[in-house]
Amino acid sequence: MKRYLIGIPLVLALLFATNCKNNSGSAPVKEVDADTIILDADQYVRFETTMGNFTIKLYRETPLHRHNMVRKARKGFYDDQLFFGIQKGYKIQSGDVKSKNAKPDQEIGIDEVNDTIASEVNPWKFYHKRGAVGQASLKQFNFSTSQQFYIITGKKANAQALANQEKVINKRYRQEVKDSITQPHAKDILTWQKYGEKKKISKLNEQLNDQADAIMAKRKSFQYSKEQSDVYAQIGGAPSLDGLYTVFGEIIEGMDVVEEISNLHATGKNGRANPDVKIIKAYVLEDFDQTASQK
Repeated sequence: MKRYLIGIPLVLALLFATNCKNNSGSAPVKEVDADTIILDADQYVRFETTMGNFTIKLYRETPLHRHNMVRKARKGFYDDQLFFGIQKGYKIQSGDVKSKNAKPDQEIGIDEVNDTIASEVNPWKFYHKRGAVGQASLKQFNFSTSQQFYIITGKKANAQALANQEKVINKRYRQEVKDSITQPHAKDILTWQKYGEKKKISKLNEQLNDQADAIMAKRKSFQYSKEQSDVYAQIGGAPSLDGLYTVFGEIIEGMDVVEEISNLHATGKNGRANPDVKIIKAYVLEDFDQTASQK
């Protein structure tokens, strides 16, 4: 996944509640308000592609990312886009609006508009198992891009790989703690740097490290559950992404289509499928269910 340093959060409020369910019907025939928000329910988006269809279950526990995809699907954002980031045994990616009608030699998967979402990273609950759907984080890991999403195909992972990733995740959380307690001292640090006060900076850094260690000692370190370990060992995925990127859904239908796309030959710096694979239509199954029930 590319990482981008951009913008401000797009989605801020969640207001209304309703129910949704999976359905195997075709695209909705009645327009639904793209900004209607569901507060506390899973939602389902179907992607019809030139290689077949797949359906994503969007987790209610990641409402910002869930609503972002629902909103974009309702507005036709994904329609006619291409897949890129094709990496066999790892992932496929889409969501670049500039890929629509892209020329054969045109690079895609780069440069986004200034649209971001606050990250909803939760490796304790959602992880990069085979079929996981995620959104790339920005450089500082506090926000996700609002456009490009990826689907994991992945490989089986052993216990050592998971142990290594646990260290990465816990190190990241410690750094976040230290960053938060360093922020109030930012002005002093800048002044000391300006006048070469290295001893003051070093002393403060030692104090902040001690404080960060004390805070972390009171917190439960991240460790993969037995269920997660078994899934990675038996089914596979991409644990190296856990704790860094938001997983907000999973493939519940059509994983064979995702695998088929992943196995295609990829060309260019951004792994564009050759031949191109296009999203014909993306739509929210709940919208179709509601329309059908009104007939």
